[in-house]
Amino acid sequence: MPVSRRIPILFLGLLLATTACERPTPPTAAEAEASYNLTAYLQRQKQLLQAEKPMVLKSVATEGQPVETIETSAIDWQDELAVFEETDLNRPALQEYYSKKEQVLEDGRIVVEYNRAEDAEPLVHYLRLELTPERKLRQLNALIQDQNVLFYTRRNVQLTADSASGNISGYRISGVQKLVLSDSLHYRVDANL
Repeated sequence: MPVSRRIPILFLGLLLATTACERPTPPTAAEAEASYNLTAYLQRQKQLLQAEKPMVLKSVATEGQPVETIETSAIDWQDELAVFEETDLNRPALQEYYSKKEQVLEDGRIVVEYNRAEDAEPLVHYLRLELTPERKLRQLNALIQDQNVLFYTRRNVQLTADSASGNISGYRISGVQKLVLSDSLHYRVDANL
């Protein structure tokens, strides 16, 4: 190959290598403010709840069984709130799977809704955050669904927070799960702090 043909090919290769290594543009300050960092909120809440050990009234209902209700302060908050961490959609890798809509209501509350794209099959199908005018969490609602050849699971999760402090005041998880070759199991968990 003549030297004159190798130079454009070499130049093209260098150009492609340079553009492939460019960093993505970080979000602007306005975009960063608009996103609610759910993972950071839940980490703070776990630390607070582990330290304070509040009394919790918790009810568990499974299909065909009587409701079990206990009042306890001995809760593993890391495990208990893990399902809500699954709903944090602010990670850059997830952005392409959702449309995001944010609106300010007449009373100043902010509603942020994430809906999955039609052709996407992410774990979280829907997320709705309701924030106070000061951007404290008031309520979280999400639909989480997972399916493969061995099992199917669908959970509706709701977390409520005190509008003054922003601290968790209760949560509900209701869902269904089905393993291959077994019946569906419907369940519901309600907890009030």
